[in-house]
Amino acid sequence: MARVLIVNGALGGRGGNTAELLAFAEDALSKRVEVAHLDLSREPSLERIVGEAEAADGFLFGSGTYWDSWGSPMQRFFEETAATEGETMWLGKPAGAIVTAHAVGAKGVLSRLLGILNVYGMMIPPMAGMTYTHATHVAYPHANQTLKNELWSLADIEVIANNIVEAIDGTNRWLQWPHNSGLSHAKWLTAYSDQGGE
Repeated sequence: MARVLIVNGALGGRGGNTAELLAFAEDALSKRVEVAHLDLSREPSLERIVGEAEAADGFLFGSGTYWDSWGSPMQRFFEETAATEGETMWLGKPAGAIVTAHAVGAKGVLSRLLGILNVYGMMIPPMAGMTYTHATHVAYPHANQTLKNELWSLADIEVIANNIVEAIDGTNRWLQWPHNSGLSHAKWLTAYSDQGGE
């Protein structure tokens, strides 16, 4: 059975918000693959990191957002493993990422994180990265369907899990999350004059 390594780089480790989403991902992944964990907040040794990476067929990384960047455990991970860039423990293995935040900044962190994983040699499948914020968590239940299609939701974690496993298996039965195709230029802000302005 294939093995996916969940790498939690958030400051809160297994007790934080990121861990809650990664647990949701583990439920989805464990239907098809074996799942292992690496909690970077516990400062695992480089030997352990390398051993877990070598045993993995794919990866799911997670982090919170701290002043427009990932957590210090994730930063330490990249600093300590920089010399392994391009080695077989990473090369060609699928990877996804989930980034949490209170309100803003997570998408920039996600884009940078996926870029670094790719430079390490990992393959990024379609729709393999998402952000989830406290603001989204509160707003989502009250949103209409059009707005829900613009927000990442907990259900989208299953898309990420599926696409990582599909990339490992080479079967490419990709899933995608909802989106409002063709509405990207829709006007959504009421004009100042409609609010009584001049």
